[in-house]
Amino acid sequence: MRPLWKVVLMKVLAGIFVALLVWPALASEKMTTVTIDGTAYFEVQDVHVGTGGRVVIILPGGGTTATADKLPAGFLASWGITEEQLAASKAAAEKQSELALAQAIRAGSFREVDGVVYDLRKVQPGWRKFSDAKILQVVEGGALVDPTPFQATTTAIFVRNLPRGLADSDKASFLAKATGEFSYINKFGFEHTLHAFDVGRVCQRNEIPDVIVSGAQGAASLPIAARPKSGERPAQPSPGGEGLRGIGSGFFITSDGYLLTNFHVVREAERVEVKYKTRVFKAKVVEVDKVNDLALLKVTGTDFAPLAISHKDSADLGDEVFTIGFPNIDMQGLEPKYTDGKISSLAGMRDDPSEYQISVPVQPGNSGGPLCDVNGEVVGIVVSRLNDLAVLRESGTVPQNVNYAVKAKHALRLLQAVKGIDAVLPPSKPAVKASRPVQAAEDAVAMIMIY
Repeated sequence: MRPLWKVVLMKVLAGIFVALLVWPALASEKMTTVTIDGTAYFEVQDVHVGTGGRVVIILPGGGTTATADKLPAGFLASWGITEEQLAASKAAAEKQSELALAQAIRAGSFREVDGVVYDLRKVQPGWRKFSDAKILQVVEGGALVDPTPFQATTTAIFVRNLPRGLADSDKASFLAKATGEFSYINKFGFEHTLHAFDVGRVCQRNEIPDVIVSGAQGAASLPIAARPKSGERPAQPSPGGEGLRGIGSGFFITSDGYLLTNFHVVREAERVEVKYKTRVFKAKVVEVDKVNDLALLKVTGTDFAPLAISHKDSADLGDEVFTIGFPNIDMQGLEPKYTDGKISSLAGMRDDPSEYQISVPVQPGNSGGPLCDVNGEVVGIVVSRLNDLAVLRESGTVPQNVNYAVKAKHALRLLQAVKGIDAVLPPSKPAVKASRPVQAAEDAVAMIMIY
């Protein structure tokens, strides 16, 4: 029989041995209880890193989130969460936030009115949305607008900073801030006072206060030094300097600088410039076709991305088509805009055989842009949109998205009049859909600036 002390010693040693075997397993167990800011959470089922470096904690019937500094280090470690994971999540969120900010700036979502910058992605007090308002008359400093054109009685408001290119009887949709009243003298010599609104000046990145960028506030004042001087309004962003009278679209057809647009875009121009990507070029009008509203321009250079022009006599009814251009740059920004639709008719207004009727949405500034098929080939040149007011007066109905494009075969005939251009035109592609037709069109389009 062993002495009692030996028996006790052996049991103690055995217990230590078992503890050493079990300890790693116990140490690796996930902790299921945690306290955050004085609140205890039990039966934690899962823990992982969410967006922006926040830690997501899943509980029965719900869950919660917290920043890592609110959680015990041992709790995070038991679920395998590392500093590297948290840092990567924060970096990804910051990058995504910067991309979203850049897109919002390009879209004109940040506007300045009377020294205050507004983030129009958020609901702003005093701002109102106007849909299909009718331009009654463009006047100095703005326009007289009927916000309810289809009601029996005509009302009018005064609106500042509407997009360039709008004319009397045009329709426009926009957000604008109420700014008080506006008085004017009509053609009969009577004074009228109207409610005044301001669409606002588009702000660039360096003008947006940090409290708006961070999301802490939806509106904030510009520094006094950066505010417009009393009694004057700063001009809208102009890519080409002072004296800009109008904007259109165009597209390159050769790599050495020939491009097409509408004749009406350049008809009254004293000077034409072309903005292509980040560069601006002086342009020369080489040839025009007034009957079919086409113009061939030329700039100096050799690294332009041209589009191929379809040699088919006609597209087919119902064909899918798209355009890329620069509509309403004051409202929508300087980035090219994509819209798509179909060939609605093989003839234009009053059965004009030189045009297609298209359902592709176009606005002022789209004129002269390429109308491309699914292969990325040019089947037409966007030329106009139906005047809604004229149709309403004549037929009693309002047209829905009726627009027109000159057929590509007329562009080819125009180019035949230019000596030597055939040698540098890109060949028409076979009827196989290109891998990236939209990208090809975007690479070829240019902004036509008229002075």
